[in-house]
Amino acid sequence: MLRKFSRSGVYLQILFILAVSSFYLFSPHPGFASQVFPENAAPLGRWLSGILPDNELVIRITALILILLNAAGFNIILNHHDLAPRQSLFTALIASVFFLFTGQAEAMIAPLAALLLLLISLHSTMKLYAEPYPYTLVLNASIFVAMASMIYPLAILFAFFIWMAFFTLRISSWREWIISLTGLIVPYVYLAFWFFWNDRLAVAFNEYHAFFNDFDINWSKPGFLQTVVLFLLGSILIISMSVFLNDAGEKIISIRKKMWINAQFLWVAMAVLLLSGKAALLALPLCYLPMALMAGYLITKSRRSWPYDIALGLFLLLVILLRLGF
Repeated sequence: MLRKFSRSGVYLQILFILAVSSFYLFSPHPGFASQVFPENAAPLGRWLSGILPDNELVIRITALILILLNAAGFNIILNHHDLAPRQSLFTALIASVFFLFTGQAEAMIAPLAALLLLLISLHSTMKLYAEPYPYTLVLNASIFVAMASMIYPLAILFAFFIWMAFFTLRISSWREWIISLTGLIVPYVYLAFWFFWNDRLAVAFNEYHAFFNDFDINWSKPGFLQTVVLFLLGSILIISMSVFLNDAGEKIISIRKKMWINAQFLWVAMAVLLLSGKAALLALPLCYLPMALMAGYLITKSRRSWPYDIALGLFLLLVILLRLGF
């Protein structure tokens, strides 16, 4: 069924995305045990969460807009780099289903905004392939990682994603490494100047100091249904990633390297997830986009997609139950 749906017209896929979006907007969150954003966000993340009016519907609409921007933006990036069929929103559709398993909308503003910046970094990194003078692209990728880390500090780990891409693309010049470090540092210089100009430098230092003092990688115990959903997500990830990376070796070199770059983005996102401690379930959206790419690839390339129809259908059913309060 999903395989046929992947080949359906874009209008039918848009209708399904709108149906999923409507359900997200008008149903409760899955009831994650610990809502720690924006407390564990950086100062910019707390500012983003604080500028919204104290209106639940407005906050939900804002979170939904960020979700759709991330899903649509990722789909456009894949189309641009020939990793997904053109005139298809199937990857965005799968991502929108995954995004149903997110926490309270107010808590999701920070990670979703950070993910949007990381997408720009991903796009710049994939454009590095066969670029003779990649300096601007490396600088852009690093700057957007730094900006994302100003919203959620652990996003700074995506600097390793850029450096892994250097090895994948065989970029060995010292200039790119220096430029990447410069791109990570310069935004913080501007941020420090802004805090200094507004006489808040000591406040910002104390906020970052409190974040690192309270750093804790211990997870909150999820509920039974949440555990089952996480198990399903893990199963889908293991199977789809295995097929995705195995088939990468059969692709032309440009596509192969871009497939590996997306896998590396996922690996760093999983590292951020594991290190997020009580905020781990709220950091899940960082993994959803590359997971959607791999799951979509698995479905479209399989001769028999019914096992994946069952897995994703069961995932959707359990998330609906969670959002309805079961």
